[in-house]
Amino acid sequence: MSKDKKQQVESPAPVTIVLRLVGGGYLVWLAFQMVPELFISSGLRYIIQLVFMTLFFVTGTILVIWSLRKMLLKGPAQSEACGEDEQEHIS
Repeated sequence: MSKDKKQQVESPAPVTIVLRLVGGGYLVWLAFQMVPELFISSGLRYIIQLVFMTLFFVTGTILVIWSLRKMLLKGPAQSEACGEDEQEHIS
């Protein structure tokens, strides 16, 4: 596999990372919006809301952390790769 294809497999496009960050943030926000509903519900509805609230929060948090990590780690790595390409063209 060529370097370009390996790099594409290892790191998603910046647009994808931003969309995952926004989606994760929305899921965390949605989980917090469900908290007041827990106080007025009971029985099976309470359990279902609690399960989905937890699922939204955990999934959103994972997406936000993963996206931020990719964005922060990709910045220096990408600038190093550009530096190597520029050096090859200069030589």
